[in-house]
Amino acid sequence: MTDLAAVQQLLAHGRLSIDRCERGRTAFLSHLGAAPKLVPGAWLGHRDLLYALALANLSPSQRNSLARAVLVDHGREFGVGRLSLMTCPSGLPLGGSSLQLRPRGGGPTCLYTWALGPGAGALACDWLLLRALPAWALDAPPAPLAHAGLATLAALGMHVEILVATATCARQIRDHALGDLAFTAHPRFAPHLDGAARPVGEGRPEPAAIRLSPHDAFDPRTFGQVAKNRSQEPAGPMALVLVDAPPAVHAAVDTWLAGQPARRKVEVVAASCPGRLGRDALAELWRSAGRPQVLLRGDPAWTARALPWLQGLGATVAAQHDDGTQLGLFA
Repeated sequence: MTDLAAVQQLLAHGRLSIDRCERGRTAFLSHLGAAPKLVPGAWLGHRDLLYALALANLSPSQRNSLARAVLVDHGREFGVGRLSLMTCPSGLPLGGSSLQLRPRGGGPTCLYTWALGPGAGALACDWLLLRALPAWALDAPPAPLAHAGLATLAALGMHVEILVATATCARQIRDHALGDLAFTAHPRFAPHLDGAARPVGEGRPEPAAIRLSPHDAFDPRTFGQVAKNRSQEPAGPMALVLVDAPPAVHAAVDTWLAGQPARRKVEVVAASCPGRLGRDALAELWRSAGRPQVLLRGDPAWTARALPWLQGLGATVAAQHDDGTQLGLFA
């Protein structure tokens, strides 16, 4: 396996930082929700993504960085430090992009991807950076979230809480699965989702049966509290839909479930995000990129299953697992 160290150095050092906002480095944002903290600084992104970011609840310093950000178009070369860069569509909404990195002084070229949907482009490269996701990493992935399933849950009178990773995921669920169903959304998602009901209050509508929330906002200690008076009857039946949720989120949900009254009905459903590539389409994209070597990233539970499949295609694969999650003694 050649050039792996050079590829890792390319991603870890230099002026460019991808999907991470760090002081002193230029941040390229590949999708909406890429960098939750959005440290003010030098930002780059596709013009549609930066326009969408303008709708978010940004601080004055973040908004100043957005006003100075460089708008990128697909297929047009630009540079940061010693890198020559070019984007292509990732197939995700709101300006989602993959990024090709080419060192000016020579070295391996890389195509960085976060997630891929129908219509994703591919640029020739020596290394393809893939993040393992259930839709293609698992031999038997959960079914993509669909309108029919959500409509059935809502018709049964259940409150449906959908937990997703980012605003991009939430937008794909809005576009592919919600249809005409009424829904509300976490404040981080609401500005980017047409049709989300406003928060409940005086003169405002009743809460919808479906709500979109981020994975990282789920806290088993506080989730689902409807009243401070614990003598009240628990809330009605609920469905928790875990979309591409890593094991840590499943563990948090299990902790919450263990504290619920036995008489309360809670349905937990695993689903994949709609509008994402499966194995066949991903294999074709790999071939169109010139059969590059693959740097596989992600949760170990997913990379372990994705690795033999990629090798079965004929790809040379290096795995870079995410750090494991260790529970604290006083969690």
